[in-house]
Amino acid sequence: MTVTASERRRALFLGSMGGGLEFYDFVIYASFASQIGKTFFPDEAPAARLLAAFAIFAVGYLVRPLGGILFSHFGDRHGRKAMLRVSIAGMAGATFLIAFMPGYASWGISATVLLVVLRMVQGLCLGGEIPGAMTLITETMPKRRGLACGFLFMIINVGMLAAQAVQWAITHLMSETAVLSYGWRIGFFVGGLVAIAGFFLRARLSESPAFAEMEAHAHKVPLAALFRDNGRAVWLGLFITGLGAATVPLLYLYMNSYLTDFLKYDPDQVATAVLVGIVLFSLPMPVAGLISDFVGIKVPAFIASLILAVAAIPAYVWMHQGVSELLPAMIVISLIAAFAWGVGPVLLTAIFPTDVRYTGVAFVYNIGFAIVGGLTPLTATFIIQQTGFMLAPGFLLALFAGLATVAIFLSNVLPSGKTGRD
Repeated sequence: MTVTASERRRALFLGSMGGGLEFYDFVIYASFASQIGKTFFPDEAPAARLLAAFAIFAVGYLVRPLGGILFSHFGDRHGRKAMLRVSIAGMAGATFLIAFMPGYASWGISATVLLVVLRMVQGLCLGGEIPGAMTLITETMPKRRGLACGFLFMIINVGMLAAQAVQWAITHLMSETAVLSYGWRIGFFVGGLVAIAGFFLRARLSESPAFAEMEAHAHKVPLAALFRDNGRAVWLGLFITGLGAATVPLLYLYMNSYLTDFLKYDPDQVATAVLVGIVLFSLPMPVAGLISDFVGIKVPAFIASLILAVAAIPAYVWMHQGVSELLPAMIVISLIAAFAWGVGPVLLTAIFPTDVRYTGVAFVYNIGFAIVGGLTPLTATFIIQQTGFMLAPGFLLALFAGLATVAIFLSNVLPSGKTGRD
Protein backbone atom coordinates (compact mmCIF):
# COMPACT_ATOMS: atom_id res chain seq x y z
CA MET A 1 0.00 0.00 0.00
CA THR A 2 1.56 3.28 -1.18
CA VAL A 3 1.28 6.32 1.07
CA THR A 4 1.62 9.76 -0.51
CA ALA A 5 3.55 12.63 1.04
CA SER A 6 0.31 14.54 1.66
CA GLU A 7 -1.16 11.54 3.51
CA ARG A 8 1.93 11.36 5.71
CA ARG A 9 1.73 15.07 6.54
CA ARG A 10 -2.00 14.79 7.22
CA ALA A 11 -1.49 11.84 9.56
CA LEU A 12 1.26 13.68 11.43
CA PHE A 13 -0.75 16.88 11.91
CA LEU A 14 -4.17 15.39 12.62
CA GLY A 15 -2.77 12.62 14.77
CA SER A 16 -0.99 15.18 16.95
CA MET A 17 -4.05 17.36 17.60
CA GLY A 18 -5.57 15.10 20.25
CA GLY A 19 -2.31 14.79 22.12
CA GLY A 20 -2.05 18.54 22.44
CA LEU A 21 -5.67 18.65 23.58
CA GLU A 22 -4.92 16.13 26.35
CA PHE A 23 -2.36 18.36 28.05
CA TYR A 24 -4.48 21.42 27.38
CA ASP A 25 -7.30 19.74 29.30
CA PHE A 26 -4.89 18.64 32.07
CA VAL A 27 -3.67 22.19 32.74
CA ILE A 28 -6.93 24.08 32.15
CA TYR A 29 -8.86 21.97 34.67
CA ALA A 30 -6.11 22.23 37.30
CA SER A 31 -5.80 25.99 36.71
CA PHE A 32 -9.49 26.58 37.39
CA ALA A 33 -9.94 23.94 40.10
CA SER A 34 -10.88 26.61 42.65
CA GLN A 35 -13.67 28.05 40.46
CA ILE A 36 -14.89 24.56 39.52
CA GLY A 37 -15.02 23.65 43.20
CA LYS A 38 -17.11 26.73 44.00
CA THR A 39 -19.46 25.99 41.09
CA PHE A 40 -20.13 22.34 41.87
CA PHE A 41 -19.46 22.16 45.64
CA PRO A 42 -20.71 25.51 46.98
CA ASP A 43 -21.60 24.36 50.49
CA GLU A 44 -18.21 22.91 51.36
CA ALA A 45 -15.34 24.65 53.13
CA PRO A 46 -12.73 26.13 50.73
CA ALA A 47 -10.20 23.34 51.35
CA ALA A 48 -12.86 20.66 50.94
CA ARG A 49 -14.09 22.25 47.70
CA LEU A 50 -10.61 22.24 46.22
CA LEU A 51 -10.02 18.67 47.34
CA ALA A 52 -13.31 17.58 45.78
CA ALA A 53 -12.49 19.33 42.50
CA PHE A 54 -9.12 17.60 42.28
CA ALA A 55 -10.69 14.27 43.24
CA ILE A 56 -12.92 14.55 40.17
CA PHE A 57 -9.86 15.58 38.16
CA ALA A 58 -8.11 12.39 39.36
CA VAL A 59 -11.09 10.22 38.40
CA GLY A 60 -10.61 11.21 34.77
CA TYR A 61 -7.02 10.03 34.85
CA LEU A 62 -7.67 6.85 36.81
CA VAL A 63 -9.97 5.54 34.05
CA ARG A 64 -7.40 6.23 31.33
CA PRO A 65 -5.94 2.68 31.42
CA LEU A 66 -9.46 1.30 30.93
CA GLY A 67 -9.95 3.65 27.99
CA GLY A 68 -6.63 2.55 26.54
CA ILE A 69 -7.66 -1.11 26.71
CA LEU A 70 -11.08 -0.38 25.21
CA PHE A 71 -9.91 1.78 22.30
CA SER A 72 -6.86 -0.33 21.50
CA HIS A 73 -8.98 -3.50 21.41
CA PHE A 74 -11.01 -2.11 18.54
CA GLY A 75 -8.01 -0.27 17.08
CA ASP A 76 -6.05 -3.50 16.67
CA ARG A 77 -9.14 -5.29 15.32
CA HIS A 78 -10.82 -2.70 13.08
CA GLY A 79 -8.30 0.05 12.44
CA ARG A 80 -6.59 3.08 13.97
CA LYS A 81 -8.40 5.79 12.02
CA ALA A 82 -11.91 5.01 13.32
CA MET A 83 -10.76 4.97 16.95
CA LEU A 84 -9.02 8.34 16.61
CA ARG A 85 -12.27 9.86 15.32
CA VAL A 86 -14.30 8.30 18.15
CA SER A 87 -11.83 9.44 20.82
CA ILE A 88 -11.75 13.06 19.71
CA ALA A 89 -15.56 13.08 19.30
CA GLY A 90 -15.93 11.92 22.91
CA MET A 91 -13.50 14.58 24.10
CA ALA A 92 -15.32 17.26 22.14
CA GLY A 93 -18.73 16.36 23.53
CA ALA A 94 -17.57 16.05 27.15
CA THR A 95 -15.52 19.26 27.06
CA PHE A 96 -18.35 21.28 25.54
CA LEU A 97 -20.87 19.98 28.07
CA ILE A 98 -18.56 20.96 30.95
CA ALA A 99 -18.31 24.44 29.45
CA PHE A 100 -22.08 24.94 29.34
CA MET A 101 -23.63 22.72 32.03
CA PRO A 102 -25.31 24.46 35.01
CA GLY A 103 -23.70 24.30 38.44
CA TYR A 104 -24.88 23.05 41.81
CA ALA A 105 -27.04 26.12 42.38
CA SER A 106 -29.29 25.15 39.44
CA TRP A 107 -29.13 21.37 39.27
CA GLY A 108 -28.04 20.38 42.76
CA ILE A 109 -26.21 17.09 43.19
CA SER A 110 -27.12 16.11 39.62
CA ALA A 111 -24.64 18.71 38.35
CA THR A 112 -21.86 17.21 40.46
CA VAL A 113 -22.65 13.67 39.31
CA LEU A 114 -22.72 14.78 35.67
CA LEU A 115 -19.33 16.45 36.08
CA VAL A 116 -17.90 13.16 37.34
CA VAL A 117 -19.41 11.28 34.38
CA LEU A 118 -18.04 13.80 31.86
CA ARG A 119 -14.56 13.63 33.38
CA MET A 120 -14.74 9.84 33.09
CA VAL A 121 -15.72 10.14 29.42
CA GLN A 122 -12.73 12.44 28.85
CA GLY A 123 -10.45 10.00 30.64
CA LEU A 124 -11.68 7.03 28.61
CA CYS A 125 -11.19 8.89 25.34
CA LEU A 126 -7.78 10.24 26.31
CA GLY A 127 -6.67 6.74 27.25
CA GLY A 128 -6.98 5.75 23.61
CA GLU A 129 -5.97 9.05 22.01
CA ILE A 130 -2.19 9.36 22.37
CA PRO A 131 -1.40 5.64 21.93
CA GLY A 132 -3.63 5.62 18.86
CA ALA A 133 -1.87 8.66 17.43
CA MET A 134 1.56 7.15 18.17
CA THR A 135 0.55 3.95 16.40
CA LEU A 136 -1.03 5.57 13.34
CA ILE A 137 1.69 8.11 12.59
CA THR A 138 4.61 5.71 13.07
CA GLU A 139 2.95 3.11 10.85
CA THR A 140 2.19 5.76 8.23
CA MET A 141 5.74 7.18 8.37
CA PRO A 142 7.89 4.07 9.08
CA LYS A 143 11.09 5.61 7.69
CA ARG A 144 10.62 8.75 9.80
CA ARG A 145 8.85 7.25 12.80
CA GLY A 146 11.28 8.92 15.22
CA LEU A 147 10.57 12.35 13.75
CA ALA A 148 6.84 11.61 13.78
CA CYS A 149 6.75 10.67 17.48
CA GLY A 150 9.04 13.57 18.39
CA PHE A 151 6.69 16.00 16.65
CA LEU A 152 3.65 14.44 18.35
CA PHE A 153 5.10 14.90 21.82
CA MET A 154 6.26 18.42 21.01
CA ILE A 155 2.63 19.24 20.16
CA ILE A 156 1.50 17.59 23.40
CA ASN A 157 3.63 20.08 25.31
CA VAL A 158 2.41 22.93 23.11
CA GLY A 159 -1.06 22.03 24.42
CA MET A 160 0.22 22.59 27.94
CA LEU A 161 1.62 25.99 26.96
CA ALA A 162 -1.64 26.91 25.18
CA ALA A 163 -3.64 26.15 28.32
CA GLN A 164 -1.34 28.32 30.39
CA ALA A 165 -1.77 31.15 27.88
CA VAL A 166 -5.59 30.84 27.91
CA GLN A 167 -5.66 30.69 31.72
CA TRP A 168 -3.37 33.74 31.98
CA ALA A 169 -5.52 35.74 29.53
CA ILE A 170 -8.78 34.90 31.32
CA THR A 171 -7.49 35.72 34.81
CA HIS A 172 -5.79 38.96 33.71
CA LEU A 173 -8.53 40.32 31.45
CA MET A 174 -11.54 39.48 33.64
CA SER A 175 -12.55 40.28 37.19
CA GLU A 176 -12.48 37.58 39.85
CA THR A 177 -16.29 37.56 39.89
CA ALA A 178 -16.49 37.16 36.11
CA VAL A 179 -13.96 34.32 36.13
CA LEU A 180 -16.04 32.48 38.73
CA SER A 181 -19.30 33.18 36.91
CA TYR A 182 -18.35 32.21 33.35
CA GLY A 183 -14.68 32.91 32.70
CA TRP A 184 -13.43 29.44 33.60
CA ARG A 185 -15.92 27.97 31.12
CA ILE A 186 -14.20 29.82 28.27
CA GLY A 187 -11.16 27.59 28.68
CA PHE A 188 -13.29 24.47 28.18
CA PHE A 189 -15.17 26.10 25.29
CA VAL A 190 -11.86 26.70 23.47
CA GLY A 191 -10.84 23.08 24.05
CA GLY A 192 -14.19 21.87 22.75
CA LEU A 193 -13.86 23.93 19.58
CA VAL A 194 -10.44 22.44 18.85
CA ALA A 195 -11.78 18.92 19.42
CA ILE A 196 -14.77 19.48 17.10
CA ALA A 197 -12.46 20.80 14.37
CA GLY A 198 -10.27 17.75 14.87
CA PHE A 199 -13.23 15.39 14.51
CA PHE A 200 -14.18 16.75 11.09
CA LEU A 201 -10.59 17.08 9.88
CA ARG A 202 -9.82 13.49 10.88
CA ALA A 203 -12.35 12.28 8.33
CA ARG A 204 -9.51 12.91 5.85
CA LEU A 205 -7.14 10.51 7.60
CA SER A 206 -6.02 7.39 5.75
CA GLU A 207 -5.79 4.03 7.50
CA SER A 208 -2.37 2.83 8.59
CA PRO A 209 -0.72 0.80 5.78
CA ALA A 210 0.71 -1.67 8.31
CA PHE A 211 -2.74 -2.34 9.75
CA ALA A 212 -4.29 -2.66 6.30
CA GLU A 213 -1.82 -5.43 5.47
CA MET A 214 -2.61 -7.49 8.59
CA GLU A 215 -6.31 -6.62 9.06
CA ALA A 216 -7.53 -9.99 7.82
CA HIS A 217 -5.44 -11.72 10.49
CA ALA A 218 -6.31 -9.46 13.42
CA HIS A 219 -6.64 -11.10 16.84
CA LYS A 220 -10.10 -11.50 18.34
CA VAL A 221 -8.71 -10.42 21.74
CA PRO A 222 -5.54 -8.36 21.16
CA LEU A 223 -4.92 -7.92 24.89
CA ALA A 224 -4.73 -11.69 25.39
CA ALA A 225 -2.30 -11.99 22.47
CA LEU A 226 -0.22 -9.16 23.91
CA PHE A 227 0.35 -10.89 27.23
CA ARG A 228 0.71 -14.35 25.68
CA ASP A 229 3.39 -13.43 23.15
CA ASN A 230 4.87 -10.10 24.30
CA GLY A 231 5.08 -10.20 28.10
CA ARG A 232 8.75 -9.18 28.14
CA ALA A 233 8.06 -6.17 25.92
CA VAL A 234 5.23 -5.12 28.25
CA TRP A 235 7.53 -5.05 31.29
CA LEU A 236 10.27 -3.20 29.44
CA GLY A 237 7.71 -0.77 28.01
CA LEU A 238 6.45 0.08 31.49
CA PHE A 239 9.96 1.00 32.64
CA ILE A 240 10.62 3.02 29.47
CA THR A 241 7.35 4.89 30.00
CA GLY A 242 8.44 5.57 33.58
CA LEU A 243 11.10 7.92 32.22
CA GLY A 244 8.56 10.31 30.70
CA ALA A 245 6.02 9.72 33.46
CA ALA A 246 8.54 10.88 36.08
CA THR A 247 10.14 13.67 34.04
CA VAL A 248 7.01 15.66 33.15
CA PRO A 249 5.47 15.94 36.64
CA LEU A 250 8.73 16.29 38.60
CA LEU A 251 10.36 18.90 36.35
CA TYR A 252 7.28 20.89 35.30
CA LEU A 253 3.92 20.12 36.90
CA TYR A 254 5.26 19.76 40.45
CA MET A 255 8.19 22.18 40.20
CA ASN A 256 6.22 25.35 40.98
CA SER A 257 4.91 23.97 44.27
CA TYR A 258 8.25 22.40 45.17
CA LEU A 259 10.30 25.56 44.69
CA THR A 260 7.84 28.01 46.23
CA ASP A 261 6.60 25.89 49.15
CA PHE A 262 9.82 24.17 50.21
CA LEU A 263 12.63 26.44 48.97
CA LYS A 264 10.60 29.67 49.32
CA TYR A 265 11.71 30.98 45.94
CA ASP A 266 9.99 33.97 44.33
CA PRO A 267 6.90 32.69 42.45
CA ASP A 268 7.45 34.94 39.42
CA GLN A 269 11.04 33.78 38.95
CA VAL A 270 9.96 30.18 39.41
CA ALA A 271 7.15 30.54 36.86
CA THR A 272 9.57 32.03 34.33
CA ALA A 273 12.15 29.26 34.82
CA VAL A 274 9.51 26.51 34.52
CA LEU A 275 8.02 28.09 31.38
CA VAL A 276 11.45 28.31 29.75
CA GLY A 277 12.08 24.73 30.80
CA ILE A 278 8.86 23.50 29.17
CA VAL A 279 9.75 25.25 25.90
CA LEU A 280 13.26 23.79 25.85
CA PHE A 281 11.91 20.37 26.79
CA SER A 282 9.45 20.49 23.88
CA LEU A 283 11.25 22.01 20.90
CA PRO A 284 14.18 19.54 20.54
CA MET A 285 11.96 16.44 20.57
CA PRO A 286 11.55 16.22 16.77
CA VAL A 287 15.33 16.61 16.45
CA ALA A 288 15.88 13.76 18.91
CA GLY A 289 13.44 11.61 16.95
CA LEU A 290 15.06 12.51 13.62
CA ILE A 291 18.47 11.45 14.93
CA SER A 292 17.01 8.04 15.81
CA ASP A 293 15.75 7.69 12.23
CA PHE A 294 19.33 7.87 10.96
CA VAL A 295 21.38 6.09 13.64
CA GLY A 296 18.78 3.74 15.13
CA ILE A 297 16.47 4.11 18.10
CA LYS A 298 18.26 2.26 20.89
CA VAL A 299 21.64 4.02 20.92
CA PRO A 300 20.46 7.64 21.28
CA ALA A 301 17.69 6.57 23.67
CA PHE A 302 20.19 4.69 25.86
CA ILE A 303 22.78 7.48 25.90
CA ALA A 304 20.27 10.27 26.62
CA SER A 305 18.47 8.39 29.40
CA LEU A 306 21.82 7.49 31.00
CA ILE A 307 22.91 11.14 30.92
CA LEU A 308 19.60 12.14 32.52
CA ALA A 309 20.06 9.53 35.27
CA VAL A 310 23.52 10.90 36.02
CA ALA A 311 22.54 14.59 35.75
CA ALA A 312 19.25 14.57 37.70
CA ILE A 313 20.65 14.86 41.23
CA PRO A 314 23.38 17.42 40.36
CA ALA A 315 20.69 19.52 38.61
CA TYR A 316 18.60 19.66 41.79
CA VAL A 317 21.70 20.48 43.84
CA TRP A 318 22.34 23.32 41.37
CA MET A 319 18.79 24.63 41.84
CA HIS A 320 19.35 24.70 45.59
CA GLN A 321 22.23 27.16 45.21
CA GLY A 322 19.75 30.05 45.05
CA VAL A 323 16.98 31.41 42.88
CA SER A 324 19.54 33.08 40.58
CA GLU A 325 20.80 29.59 39.62
CA LEU A 326 17.34 28.23 38.92
CA LEU A 327 17.01 29.31 35.28
CA PRO A 328 20.37 27.96 34.05
CA ALA A 329 19.77 24.69 35.93
CA MET A 330 16.33 24.31 34.33
CA ILE A 331 17.75 25.05 30.88
CA VAL A 332 20.38 22.32 31.17
CA ILE A 333 18.19 19.60 32.68
CA SER A 334 15.32 20.38 30.26
CA LEU A 335 17.55 19.97 27.20
CA ILE A 336 18.85 16.67 28.54
CA ALA A 337 15.32 15.49 29.32
CA ALA A 338 14.13 16.49 25.83
CA PHE A 339 16.58 14.12 24.16
CA ALA A 340 15.94 11.39 26.74
CA TRP A 341 12.14 11.32 26.42
CA GLY A 342 12.15 12.54 22.81
CA VAL A 343 13.12 9.04 21.67
CA GLY A 344 11.12 7.15 24.31
CA PRO A 345 7.72 7.20 22.56
CA VAL A 346 8.99 5.87 19.23
CA LEU A 347 10.81 3.11 21.10
CA LEU A 348 7.50 2.10 22.68
CA THR A 349 5.94 1.69 19.23
CA ALA A 350 8.98 -0.24 18.01
CA ILE A 351 9.03 -2.98 20.66
CA PHE A 352 5.52 -4.26 19.82
CA PRO A 353 4.53 -6.00 16.55
CA THR A 354 1.81 -4.52 14.33
CA ASP A 355 -0.96 -6.89 15.39
CA VAL A 356 -0.81 -5.77 19.05
CA ARG A 357 1.00 -2.44 18.71
CA TYR A 358 -1.93 -0.19 19.62
CA THR A 359 -2.82 -2.45 22.56
CA GLY A 360 0.77 -2.68 23.79
CA VAL A 361 1.46 1.05 23.57
CA ALA A 362 -1.89 1.93 25.18
CA PHE A 363 -1.33 -0.47 28.07
CA VAL A 364 2.21 0.55 29.01
CA TYR A 365 1.69 4.26 28.34
CA ASN A 366 -1.49 4.62 30.38
CA ILE A 367 -0.45 2.36 33.25
CA GLY A 368 2.97 3.98 33.43
CA PHE A 369 1.64 7.52 33.52
CA ALA A 370 -1.18 6.63 35.91
CA ILE A 371 1.16 5.04 38.45
CA VAL A 372 4.49 6.85 38.06
CA GLY A 373 3.06 10.17 36.91
CA GLY A 374 0.44 10.18 39.63
CA LEU A 375 2.60 9.02 42.52
CA THR A 376 6.01 10.66 42.05
CA PRO A 377 4.97 14.17 43.23
CA LEU A 378 3.10 12.62 46.15
CA THR A 379 6.10 10.42 47.02
CA ALA A 380 8.54 13.33 46.79
CA THR A 381 6.36 15.46 49.07
CA PHE A 382 5.96 12.63 51.58
CA ILE A 383 9.73 12.04 51.75
CA ILE A 384 10.44 15.73 52.23
CA GLN A 385 7.81 16.12 54.95
CA GLN A 386 8.88 12.98 56.81
CA THR A 387 12.67 13.27 56.52
CA GLY A 388 13.45 16.83 55.44
CA PHE A 389 15.46 15.43 52.51
CA MET A 390 14.97 18.22 49.97
CA LEU A 391 16.64 16.42 47.06
CA ALA A 392 13.98 13.70 46.97
CA PRO A 393 12.58 14.74 43.54
CA GLY A 394 16.07 14.57 42.03
CA PHE A 395 16.64 11.08 43.39
CA LEU A 396 13.26 9.90 42.08
CA LEU A 397 14.02 11.31 38.63
CA ALA A 398 17.45 9.62 38.66
CA LEU A 399 15.86 6.33 39.75
CA PHE A 400 13.30 6.20 36.95
CA ALA A 401 15.81 7.40 34.35
CA GLY A 402 18.18 4.64 35.50
CA LEU A 403 15.47 1.97 35.29
CA ALA A 404 14.57 3.20 31.80
CA THR A 405 18.23 3.01 30.76
CA VAL A 406 18.35 -0.67 31.71
CA ALA A 407 15.02 -1.35 29.97
CA ILE A 408 16.21 0.37 26.79
CA PHE A 409 19.37 -1.75 26.78
CA LEU A 410 17.32 -4.94 27.10
CA SER A 411 14.66 -3.96 24.54
CA ASN A 412 14.36 -5.41 21.04
CA VAL A 413 13.53 -2.97 18.23
CA LEU A 414 11.30 -4.63 15.63
CA PRO A 415 11.09 -3.76 11.92
CA SER A 416 8.21 -1.32 11.39
CA GLY A 417 5.98 -3.84 9.56
CA LYS A 418 6.60 -6.94 11.66
CA THR A 419 3.60 -8.75 13.15
CA GLY A 420 3.49 -11.27 15.94
CA ARG A 421 2.59 -13.92 13.36
CA ASP A 422 5.80 -13.46 11.34
